[in-house]
Amino acid sequence: MDPRVQPKNIVVIGAGIVGVATGLHLQREGHSVTLIDPTPPGRGTSFGNAGSIAVGSVYPTGSPGNWKQVPKMLTDPMSPLKIKWSYLPKAAPWFLRFLEASRTSRVEEISKHLWALSKDAMNSHRRLIEVAKAHDIVRPVGWLKVYSSQQSLDKTKHEREVMARRGVTFDVLNADELRQLEPGLSPKFTHGYHQPENGFVSQPVKLTEAYFAKFQELGGRWVAEKVRRFAVGPNGVEKVVTDLGMHACDAVAICAGARSHDIVAMLGRRFPLDTERGYHLNLDVQEGPELRRPVVIGDHGFVLAPMQDGLRLTSGAEFAGVDAPPDFRRIYRMLELAKEALPGLKADVTREWLGFRPSTPDSVPVIGRSPDHSNVYFGFGHGHIGLTLAARTGELITDLVADRTPDIDMTPYRAERY
Repeated sequence: MDPRVQPKNIVVIGAGIVGVATGLHLQREGHSVTLIDPTPPGRGTSFGNAGSIAVGSVYPTGSPGNWKQVPKMLTDPMSPLKIKWSYLPKAAPWFLRFLEASRTSRVEEISKHLWALSKDAMNSHRRLIEVAKAHDIVRPVGWLKVYSSQQSLDKTKHEREVMARRGVTFDVLNADELRQLEPGLSPKFTHGYHQPENGFVSQPVKLTEAYFAKFQELGGRWVAEKVRRFAVGPNGVEKVVTDLGMHACDAVAICAGARSHDIVAMLGRRFPLDTERGYHLNLDVQEGPELRRPVVIGDHGFVLAPMQDGLRLTSGAEFAGVDAPPDFRRIYRMLELAKEALPGLKADVTREWLGFRPSTPDSVPVIGRSPDHSNVYFGFGHGHIGLTLAARTGELITDLVADRTPDIDMTPYRAERY
């Protein structure tokens, strides 16, 4: 706690990993914090990710030459990318910005902004893991990407060059070195690279729940309500109005993931925030080789992650908005590829899951004070790295609430860039 900080009554909207981590930081600072989310903490999009605290995630989703690959990917039933055609007109403005952000010069610039956030992401989590006593959930086993040929690996050349310029640690591996890390993988994988500094959260919901338990222990509370509007006075937001009540506040932090777009719109500001829908299947393994860490099957763009409750198969991205019904056909097709990657795998599917990644066109989250209301703070748009940047985002928002100058330049993450 900083004795110079004046305690405030703060509402955090969103009880995913970003919202809970932000709430815990604020509660530790001495504020009185209420989390508002109709879904229990950690049970939304935070539940189903691949479990990586990816300190090396400095390469944006958009990259040079993306536009050339998209037509082929959209016609490939095994591609990690899918767009619902009826959704395309609505998504078109987002994709135009995405293509602009995919230029070589922009990728270089964006990677610097992501590195400023991600380089301390593991240390930020360690601080919360320590106070929440969640040491058994996170393992230091790194993040492995594997490919079946030199040609496939070469497609990541620009990504690895950018990572190297930012100072990300990774090791390029040959077939023998891959076998040493993961003996159970198919011998068809002959190339890959390993990022040893990434942490693996072996059950993401349990990490969120551990942070939330500490938050409650310190006096924080959660209400299962849906935000309807804000009551705004001369000094900013005075109340958060929900379907079940009104919550007076001195400050508001909006960390509601994909729903942040609609919530911020209630305050008169709109963002190019779209939803990358991600699927997973949970596999109860009956027989077959074990994995020691998350493995990206680079040829097909899916991840196999050995979670506490089973082997998790996660897919790429689907653009269809938050209201379209789920379509599990594509990820079930990937199940056969997973069995090829792990020879001898026999498993039963015990869960089908769909989540909504909140993605900006440039892959850079929106973190900072609202330009419209001085007591409103933003922490959303983390895309594929919400788990990675959750604790770091909470630290930065807590600094801003206390009028402390954060340890990085916050300009690249401000809402005003849109």
